[in-house]
Amino acid sequence: MNIDARLAIIALLKGLVYKNENEKIWSELIDGSFGAIQDYFVVMGLDVILDDVEGYAYLQNRVYEDGETTLPKLIRSRELSYKVSLLAVLLRKRIVDFDMQNENTKAVVTLDDIREQIILFLPKTNNEIKLIKEIDTTVKKVEELGFLRKLKNQTDSYEIKRSIKTFVDAQWLNDFNKRLQEYKDAEY
Repeated sequence: MNIDARLAIIALLKGLVYKNENEKIWSELIDGSFGAIQDYFVVMGLDVILDDVEGYAYLQNRVYEDGETTLPKLIRSRELSYKVSLLAVLLRKRIVDFDMQNENTKAVVTLDDIREQIILFLPKTNNEIKLIKEIDTTVKKVEELGFLRKLKNQTDSYEIKRSIKTFVDAQWLNDFNKRLQEYKDAEY
């Protein structure tokens, strides 16, 4: 296996790989050694998911057929907090709206826009400073998950990463809506 394929494997192990952030690794995934890279991960019970249209790739636990020998899961699912889930849903909706209105490939949102959107869904409080700090912490967590990227040379502006469309899909939204309804029912 060549050095570029090994670098692509390391990049995938670190997390999401974006076409526009590393052309050399992306080229290796698309044109180079994708078969060898996929074979490397299949041995560990992982699949390489590659979305050439949106321009990202990531690893996920392999889905086994009935009767196949299964391996333990290497990638753990994380339960997201209410605020992180809420922000993910709002960003997912925002990127869909952006795609319908613009031809630009980057969906950009400001921190003030995020605050204005999410505050509508949070309980009223007298301590606005504390609420803003909590929202900013939530934004940092969503950034760590790879769904937002702070733009260079632009204070408080973020690119909504296209990978959010894969992770926040229709099933995920349906599950979130059920949990949201349970949350509302428990409040009253």
